[in-house]
Formats: sequence, C-alpha cells, structure tokens
Amino acid sequence: MASALYDERHGFYSRAPSRAGDYFTSVTVHPQLFGTLLARHLDDVWTALGEPRPFRVVELGCGDGTLARQIASAAQKRPWREHLAYVGVERSAQAMARARKQVPTAAFAASLDAIDAGPAAAILSNELFDALPVRLLQRDGGDWVELRVGVSDDLLALEPFPADGASRDYASRYGQCALDGGIIEMREGVAEIYANVRRIARRWIMTGIDYGGLAAEVHGPRFSQGTLLAYRQHRASEDLLADPGASDLTAHVNFSELIDAGTRAGATAARVGTQGDFLTALGIGEHLPAVQRRPNLSVADYTREREAVFQLVSPTDLGRFRVLVQACDAVIDRLRGLETAAATTQPDIGKDDG
Repeated sequence: MASALYDERHGFYSRAPSRAGDYFTSVTVHPQLFGTLLARHLDDVWTALGEPRPFRVVELGCGDGTLARQIASAAQKRPWREHLAYVGVERSAQAMARARKQVPTAAFAASLDAIDAGPAAAILSNELFDALPVRLLQRDGGDWVELRVGVSDDLLALEPFPADGASRDYASRYGQCALDGGIIEMREGVAEIYANVRRIARRWIMTGIDYGGLAAEVHGPRFSQGTLLAYRQHRASEDLLADPGASDLTAHVNFSELIDAGTRAGATAARVGTQGDFLTALGIGEHLPAVQRRPNLSVADYTREREAVFQLVSPTDLGRFRVLVQACDAVIDRLRGLETAAATTQPDIGKDDG
C-alpha cells in the first residue's frame, strides 16, 4: 500500500496530473470557505497557546498547498497575521513544488523529522490519517492472521500469514468487536507522527479532520470485511490490488487509536465533534447571507455557493467527518464546535468521494 500510494515515480500521490479527478475534499469544494473557517479556529488555538510569536502552524500532508493558500489569505484579517509562520509537510516532491508556487511565503518540508523544535505550534491535518498505509488483520477463531500481498496464478492476491506481536496487540486493544472471519485495518505511522509532534513543540494543539469513528464502529460488525477501498474517478472498488498506483487506497480512521497516541505523546485534553457542528460554530451560517449581498449575483453563482455549504456541513456529506483536537500544555475548553471526548456521540461514518 505504501508503494502504491507513495512510490516517487509510480505512486498514486506522486503521479501527474493532479489527483483531483479521483476525489474531492473539504478544501476543494470551494475556493476559500474551508480555509477561512479554519483561520477562525486558529484564532481560538492562538489564544489557547498564549498568543505565541511567531505563531507556527504546521500542516501535515499539505498536498499542493491549496489549504495553505486559503489560510494565508484569510490570515490577513486575523489578529495573528503578522506572526504567522506556516509550515507545510508533504512527502510528494511534485505536490510540494506546486505548493511552493501557491504559497511562496510558507516553508515546506518533506517530513516532520525536518522541522526544528520550538516553544509552541498549531498542528493541522485534513484527511491525512486515512491515507497512511494499513495492514489487514483477520480474526481466525481466537487468533489473528495478517493478509499480505502475494502472487497466485501470476496475479496479485491476499494470502494469510501468522500475525506478529504488534498486530496481535493492536487487535486485542481495538478489535474486540470484530466478528470471527472479520477484517480490521492496523494503520502504520501513527505513533511516529505523534512522537514528532511532541518533539517539535513544548506546547501544542493538534486539529485532525478525517472520516472514521471510534474502534467499536470502524472495527465492528457493520464493517465486517474491513473498510479499505480503492477510489478512482469518484468510484469505490473492493479490488484493492488492481492496477497499483492508479487508485487512491484509503481506510476509515480509528479515532480511539489517535486519542491514545495523543495521550502517550503528552496530550492532557481532547475535544471531538462532527465537521458540521464544528464549521457551524465557526460561522459558516454567515456565508450565504453575505453572498446574497454581492452585486450582480447570478442564480448559478448562488447555487454553487449553497451547494458548497451543504457539502461541508451536511450529515450525509462531508459534515459527518470527525474533528479531533488534542492539546499539550494548553487549555482548549473554549474551542468552538467541540465537546469532550467522553461526552461525544458517534455519528454515521464513511468516506465521501462523490
């Protein structure tokens, strides 16, 4: 999966032209709206961090810099505009080159390892964790096996192998609701991301937006054969091994694992919510009335604006995504649109690739 997604020449995230034809995200449904609302969230984060100067905002998986551009534009009206030090992290050299052109004022790095330590940072990610490579684990009576890629009759095929200790530990902790014969995904790289977040800042607030749910949801009977799918041209396929590098491979995020990883990295507080509630609290409801006041507004233009708002907040669309905010040495009680992790409800989940 790592090769199919990230190989420098043939990986899905490295191939040209842009991947936009295979899926859309909250960043791409509107030229500016999502970034403007996240800039308002950064108002809250900046205050919670004690108004650091510089205000380092580190975006994990920044892609071609579209969200960075949106936030940099919206920052011109924020109280931290003169203190913003934006850093985009992107492993694809092609995407990073496009990001540099979009946001020449930002800094970019190929990995979190390349970022120096500092006193404080706001960490952002949007649909990052769903794209991390996963291992497939299948319940086999009272034990677990790992499904690995092999070759059968000259075709790629998934074959069972004995699960190792790390896989069994993960399955024991998060796979208790899986049925016999059921498949769950074990995501790689989570611990390393959080360890680096802890390294680069003494005080940090990390905001992650992704699709998924708690372990009982994503590893439960509803997804008895797992959630890993291949997406191409807005269509989902269960044929994961067909034409490697030509499809986006993605699986639901286990937010229970992210919460635990944050705790191990020093997070003392966590808040969660749905994207719909989060963006509503940040003022997305003000957008359409403002659009209506534009001179010479056409029906077609207004319809596009209304559709973008619907996609971002609807519980049947991107609005059902989860927003997880974790903090180390910062008070986040006043962050808008979020509740404590223990008090949150569990919304319907799923990727929206159109």
